[in-house]
Amino acid sequence: MEPEPGRGSAEPPRERIERLVAEGQMPRAAVEQVERLWQERLRHGVTMPNGELVRITLDDLYHVIVDSRIWRHPERIERAIAHVFEIRRSHSGRRQAFSRWTKGTKALLASIILEPGNRLWSLHLIDAKRMRRYTRRGGEIIWRQSERP
Repeated sequence: MEPEPGRGSAEPPRERIERLVAEGQMPRAAVEQVERLWQERLRHGVTMPNGELVRITLDDLYHVIVDSRIWRHPERIERAIAHVFEIRRSHSGRRQAFSRWTKGTKALLASIILEPGNRLWSLHLIDAKRMRRYTRRGGEIIWRQSERP
């Protein structure tokens, strides 16, 4: 089986989701909920605070929801993109965006990798320690949200 262009796994994203459902590791209802969210709000893209539109294909969505913290709360995809506060240059023409938002009293952080053309490559919830590690690693900052008064 050939890997999908640009993806690291030889298993296509949709097949991986089907396997996880068949193995009982992901509920079919969760996949259906995520697909409805994509159909209703994500398929036309999500705008970052800098005005750029992030495109999300159905395969991109399947790739992202492998993480149970995402499939259990798929609205996090939209929130993470909408709350990007910094974008850095990454490798292979990609960009890494960092996001921060609150849910109740809990602060959530995410690292988002964008393909050239603003297609979502990956989205991972991270902790503050990992955020510091990413920012220490460097990468030219190409956009940062200005502080609000």
